[in-house]
Amino acid sequence: EAFFHSFTMGNTLDCGLSECGGTTAEGDEPQDYSKPIEYDASREAKAPAPAPKKILSSLEVHRHLKEYYENWKNGTIQPKQLEMLQKMPVDPATGLLWWQWVERHSGICEHQPPRDNPVFLS
Repeated sequence: EAFFHSFTMGNTLDCGLSECGGTTAEGDEPQDYSKPIEYDASREAKAPAPAPKKILSSLEVHRHLKEYYENWKNGTIQPKQLEMLQKMPVDPATGLLWWQWVERHSGICEHQPPRDNPVFLS
């Protein structure tokens, strides 16, 4: 019997994650997922809207998050990247944090119920 994972986390992320700890474009500040987006009505009247960001596919998101997870596990993740990842909201479909989602979809841990720490820190 085939086992199918739902890769819903990919529907909640944008390309800004790939630049965690860096800048999203020349001169832009890193994205902070812990704060709501504030829109400046006066800016909208003066400048055209920026081009929409590419939405990552579920497989791309899984690949990126898995890479960050492995870097964290190996101690090679940049502190700013880890800080930005830890500020990400939980996946609305599963209620899992980013690393819990990676562990579930990589077959490391089902997180039913969710664990407080990644398997490699246990």
